[in-house]
Amino acid sequence: MNMKLSHYHVITQPFFDELEKRVKRVIFATRTATVRIIDDHIWTILETGNLNDLPPDILFDFAEIKLIVPTELDELATILAQNNAAATDDDDLYLVVQPTALCQLGCHYCGQAHTSKMMTAQEQQQLLERAAKKLQSQKFKSLSIGWFGAEPLVGLPVMRTLTSQFQSLAAEFGCSYDAKIVTNGLALTEQVATELVQELGVSFIEITLDGIAEDHNARRMQKNGLPTFDKIFTNVTALASRTDLDVQIVIRCNVDRQNYESVSLLLEQLAAAGIQDKIGFYVAPIHSWGNDAHHVSLTKEEFADWEITWFGEMIELGFEPGLLPQRKPLVCLAVMPNAELVDAYGNIFNCTEVSYVPTYGTPNEYAIDHLSGQQMPGNRDRLGNFNERVSQGEYPCATCPMLPVCGGGCPKSWLEEIAPCPSAKDNIQQRLLLTYALSRIQQQAASLEYA
Repeated sequence: MNMKLSHYHVITQPFFDELEKRVKRVIFATRTATVRIIDDHIWTILETGNLNDLPPDILFDFAEIKLIVPTELDELATILAQNNAAATDDDDLYLVVQPTALCQLGCHYCGQAHTSKMMTAQEQQQLLERAAKKLQSQKFKSLSIGWFGAEPLVGLPVMRTLTSQFQSLAAEFGCSYDAKIVTNGLALTEQVATELVQELGVSFIEITLDGIAEDHNARRMQKNGLPTFDKIFTNVTALASRTDLDVQIVIRCNVDRQNYESVSLLLEQLAAAGIQDKIGFYVAPIHSWGNDAHHVSLTKEEFADWEITWFGEMIELGFEPGLLPQRKPLVCLAVMPNAELVDAYGNIFNCTEVSYVPTYGTPNEYAIDHLSGQQMPGNRDRLGNFNERVSQGEYPCATCPMLPVCGGGCPKSWLEEIAPCPSAKDNIQQRLLLTYALSRIQQQAASLEYA
């Protein structure tokens, strides 16, 4: 069979390995998110297409990781077919629920309009009936709930009621149950954290800290202007220090030109609290939320450069950053035909970035359905046909070697003509070299232990 180098790869510049005294490169096969360290002459063979000159064991390995593929293969069509199959075959029913439209914070970059609306008992019942109808298909093995905002903990009474009902539904249809929550952390006291994990089935909690107190409080203050950092940080450290709760904790830090220099200081403060090995941490550029918040963001190149610096600092401080992206067949709930978000008004979306955003009109142009059966202006295919649009070459994803590990980014952003390409596209070579350097350091440390 004739073979070719896959289009879906990234190769670093050559470097000299001081230990082995050889010129090497790191290559990343994005179709399988697999890394290989190769001698430079191996890359020459791959680059020139003389694949028969590869040693048989290397040839077989490269074929296994899809670094080399059959010459006649349409790789884009293959990848998109796999992505579509993952959506069709998904046996997890994922529902994002916004129990309230209220939030205590007045973040300046937030595009949402907050009100005191809570999901009513009738709306809760309609949601449960809708979930039951989906589960009756007998297609699903698990039911996963994502509690989202506004601020979901403001709607904790709704969460309590719905959780017991969701858990009963899951049991009735032979499904496992799991939940996660994205929260500002202000109300995440020890008592609330205990209830979330031990009673409400929450196994993943994401909390936002936009730098140290000075920068965070200038951006994520309460609506009455009062600061929030100290309370949230106390809640985070208390939760991360507990050994009685089985929960994954992730800190998200949103950055733009006003606070990016605060990331390093926040990392140091988290490490000083001794929780760096107990939490995940990632930095996200401020994006458009139906507003112009993205206009004060760092450029993609600037963010990508800073991210490498932050990765290095995280490693030195004892964090375990995720340096390399993984295969991503399902980019978001937009392409998942059964997944959806339900807000406190009963509006239903297949995107988490549009509810409560007044820019999108009343009724919201992205709303695809309503719990009451009311006709809404949106339709699922507007975002749900993203893979089809990629296949037709409407977006640059069609020719990008990073497509398998980013899934194409945000369908809504592409629709609004704001390129959502992830930072890894701009710093993947540095990530690969950092991964290699870290592996060599670990190898040396291991050899010293057994010396």
